[in-house]
Amino acid sequence: MTVSRFAYPLVALAALAGCAAGPAPLGGTAAPGASSGRWESRVATLTLAERIADVCYSEGIFLAPSPYGGAVHRATEELAAEGVDRATLEAAYANHDFDTTTAAVKSYLSARGASEAAPASLCAVGESEIAQGSELGRVLQKS
Repeated sequence: MTVSRFAYPLVALAALAGCAAGPAPLGGTAAPGASSGRWESRVATLTLAERIADVCYSEGIFLAPSPYGGAVHRATEELAAEGVDRATLEAAYANHDFDTTTAAVKSYLSARGASEAAPASLCAVGESEIAQGSELGRVLQKS
């Protein structure tokens, strides 16, 4: 089963909100076809983290260290390290609509009263996510 592009914003937002099932534990198996949805959710989370870190660096919020740069590369390599087939990940990339990711990120921020036009609002979201230890919060750090 793959996630349709029409359902993706809901999947991405649920994942960003911490409501979606996370990745299978190391050594475990994810549901068949879940890799594409996991990749898309991870890209959305990392894209959001990058936006927050870019705006909030002066507030001491930054991306947690990773050997991989960029949301797409990082998501791909993290999932490949977990054993997800590279061909599946490459297919997810080839079929991905990045406009949908942008819309999901904006919707997520808006739902939390944040806007890129008001940088402090993004920092508040980042701080909240870090405090909660959410998936997004684990990608960010505060000094």
